[in-house]
Amino acid sequence: MHPTATTTTPPTPRPARRVLASGAVALTLAAALTGCTGGGTAAPTASATVPTTVAPTASASPTPSATPTPTALPSSAEDFSSIDLTVPPPRPDALDGPPSDEAAAEVARYFILMYPYAAATHDTTVFDELSYNDCGFCNRSLDKFREYEATGVETEGGAIIVHSAVAGEIYGNAFNATVTLSESPTRDVAPDGTVVDESPGLDNMVYDVGLKWYDGAWLVMSVTHA
Repeated sequence: MHPTATTTTPPTPRPARRVLASGAVALTLAAALTGCTGGGTAAPTASATVPTTVAPTASASPTPSATPTPTALPSSAEDFSSIDLTVPPPRPDALDGPPSDEAAAEVARYFILMYPYAAATHDTTVFDELSYNDCGFCNRSLDKFREYEATGVETEGGAIIVHSAVAGEIYGNAFNATVTLSESPTRDVAPDGTVVDESPGLDNMVYDVGLKWYDGAWLVMSVTHA
């Protein structure tokens, strides 16, 4: 994602999906957010740089040496050790309204924290309910969750710490929230043990979350790189 949220009036929102099927594991937030816009057209997804493993120099010894299997994710400056991704983030009272700058900031925070929970547990119900039908980031995330569910890919890591969330009203009941977050290193692993994707994580990255209070409920309209 490249553009930030603007004051351009989005199309009148339709009610989001309210009853959902279970989704799936993972897709790192770093990858999902790259190239995101509010619309449904997918932008190119940035791939995390994977450190190259340097093969050992051949020696005269005839005994072959086995390639070591990775057993742990890279370390991170943040402490994610106390985060249990199988437990959903607490539901904020702000979800029930009324709309305000403070409520929009709390809903944006909640939506971001719901992402790794949905990835880890396959429970995408709340994530889907909060997603506007034409939110490109939301739809790409849900598509990836369901693809991973169908193919048995699981995700290791990906916990998120939200450092701050501040929102302001753009026009009637439409808000932009600026969210600063860090994400732990993440690895997506196929059933045969193959690492299909990995990310070193995020450190104090800033994103804009577009939200609208519509028909008595919050909808996430877009997630973009600030």
